[in-house]
Amino acid sequence: MSRLFKGYCTEYLSASQVQQVRVRRYQTRTLTVDFNGAIPKDEVIESVRWDCTSPWATYIYDAAVSADQKSSTLKVDFNFAGWGGIKATATTDEGTILNYEFFITVKDAPLYPQATYNLANGPYFVVVSA
Repeated sequence: MSRLFKGYCTEYLSASQVQQVRVRRYQTRTLTVDFNGAIPKDEVIESVRWDCTSPWATYIYDAAVSADQKSSTLKVDFNFAGWGGIKATATTDEGTILNYEFFITVKDAPLYPQATYNLANGPYFVVVSA
């Protein structure tokens, strides 16, 4: 999987890390955040809350925590053109809280005549527990 949709959270950069992404409308992608570089070896993720600012441009669903409890994934449908932020906030078994953000620009130009899009809005957040 390309780094375009995978974030690497580390304790050496900053507390709030951001990745900017541009994507075409009418795609489904999986966002992944690898928290391994920021979590001590003896800690694991207990839950992750995924928040979005634009549920019409970024329809979020199907969050999961990896088997080793060091990363999390989220499915995203890019429905409408515009901008949306998506943030993953992980809480570990020791109470450590870490986050990583994606700033996503959804483009739709040119708009092809045969294109059809889902008109539904998604949720503003999804929570997953390990």
